[in-house]
Amino acid sequence: MFRPVDIFRCTILFTTLCLAAAGSIVPAAADQSIASASSVSTATMTTGIQSLPAVPAEKACTDLLSGDYTAVQGAPTRLDSATVVQKSDTNPQDYCLVKGYVSSQVRFEVKLPISGWTQRFLMLGCGGYCGRVSTATSPASTQGCEPAASGEMVTASTDLGHTKSGTLFADGLWAVGNPGAVADFAYQGMHKTTLATKALIQAFYNKGPRFSYFAGCSDGGREGLQEVQRYPDDYDGVVVGAPVIDEVATNTFYHAWNVRVNTDPSGRAILTADKIPALHQSVLSACGTLAGGQGDMVQDPRACSLDARTLICKGADGPECLTAGQADVVNKLWSGPVDSKGMHLSAGDMPYGSELGWIGSMVPSDPTVILSPATVGDAQWSFDFPNYMSSFDAPTGITYKNLEFTKKEFDKLNELSGIYDPTNPDLSKFAARGGKLLIWTGAADPGASPYMALNYYNAVRDYMGAENADKFLTFYMVPGVYHCGAGPTPATADYLTSMMEWTETGTHPDKVVVNYQTSATDKTVAKTRPVYPYPAIAKYDGTGSRDDASNFTKSPPVQIFDDKYDWAGLKHYTPDHTRWYAPGKSQLTGGES
Repeated sequence: MFRPVDIFRCTILFTTLCLAAAGSIVPAAADQSIASASSVSTATMTTGIQSLPAVPAEKACTDLLSGDYTAVQGAPTRLDSATVVQKSDTNPQDYCLVKGYVSSQVRFEVKLPISGWTQRFLMLGCGGYCGRVSTATSPASTQGCEPAASGEMVTASTDLGHTKSGTLFADGLWAVGNPGAVADFAYQGMHKTTLATKALIQAFYNKGPRFSYFAGCSDGGREGLQEVQRYPDDYDGVVVGAPVIDEVATNTFYHAWNVRVNTDPSGRAILTADKIPALHQSVLSACGTLAGGQGDMVQDPRACSLDARTLICKGADGPECLTAGQADVVNKLWSGPVDSKGMHLSAGDMPYGSELGWIGSMVPSDPTVILSPATVGDAQWSFDFPNYMSSFDAPTGITYKNLEFTKKEFDKLNELSGIYDPTNPDLSKFAARGGKLLIWTGAADPGASPYMALNYYNAVRDYMGAENADKFLTFYMVPGVYHCGAGPTPATADYLTSMMEWTETGTHPDKVVVNYQTSATDKTVAKTRPVYPYPAIAKYDGTGSRDDASNFTKSPPVQIFDDKYDWAGLKHYTPDHTRWYAPGKSQLTGGES
């Protein structure tokens, strides 16, 4: 049973924020491995990837330090260290750990297997506003992928060109007066690290990678989309999870709205944590969609139209019902930020079914605290970004406290959206070279609205034609999954193996099994469910346990929706919106680099 104090955990690398039970913001442990329950079947790796021979290193690890990498085209590189890390219980292979940086300050780490490299390279995306290097893989995208778990792939990660505060996860102060670092975070840093890593692979093995992959979630998902749009030759296969495509709107209007609508005149929360469990259960009762019985998750939030005013207490106030003021807050959260004319200022907001994830984001666990960056995550995200990161002329003085929900403010804060937001639907160069793109998002994601991913999926299909897009792009919208697989009931899956099969043998992704953890503290798998490429859904076949993926079949959607969410930034989903940083008077250029 969910307890109001159970707050989601997340990996530092891929999730946009981690919240402690008391509502403060802290990094959580990176280990999210799950012990399988005997009553359910869990995902296992298929065998559709190529069998590639292992390639041993051609030189000693420390010999890499004597190489000159300052001439790497587009990524002048220097190394700090190269050390052998020996095989252990937690490390399946000996590898050479290389640390260094790319001009000007993009730091990275690369793990190069010494004898068991199977000619694959996996770049790991960086979450939040980045600012640190972490080489942990994401269980939300790669759990069960044998090549990733066995240590046979070269892996790399980066801080995207800056160092964040050790005490603040959503630190953006580094951006002030530092436009080059902003550009590195926005799109350049990942490309630079990719080029540097490939140069190190060539130097160490005297051979480049046969297949190059990228996997990232949250901002890591945004980084993956920047790669396929701006640098289509970097990767063969890209797995994008919960992408913060509309980076600017998300970290300004989206998060600020959530704090502002839930703040009373004293600065405390109107909607309190004790009301969340019953609220969520009401959503499931109204909108759960399991065939043959009451649903335990919302298949598609667009099918839900619950009005929170129907949950107003008929008698005395209590945790099982809402006050009129709380119902107003809930409806505003489900609706998302709007201006005085009703224009949406972000691509949706809290989807139906995400309610358990609101605690710690805009609903503090402790109802007596003042809502602030120290007590709720949404205040932290929408303090630093609009103030320090939305303009090269920062600080702007705009935070969640005084941000105005107007079209004028929207245009002002979106000054740099052309470099931050990967909204270009023209993926013709990536497709022409055989690249593959898999996007997945949680239907219950409170951190990055699933409508962003739907908008981009729709834009690519509109721009390139649905038939052409389906040859290289597939999309999963996963019921009951919170941001990057975190949340009150964390979830893991293996999208990477499906991507590798598609890239290496041409087998289009289909069923992926999602493992739903019992709670944030109990790693036992409570249930498994299959998910299929959108818009197909999983339908219970009427036999066996509904907690076992084997008892579900692929089915057409019950209802067809318009995948385009109309909002103020929808016009950004064109090739012309892309901008490039150019040091000098104008600083931004459009079109091709």
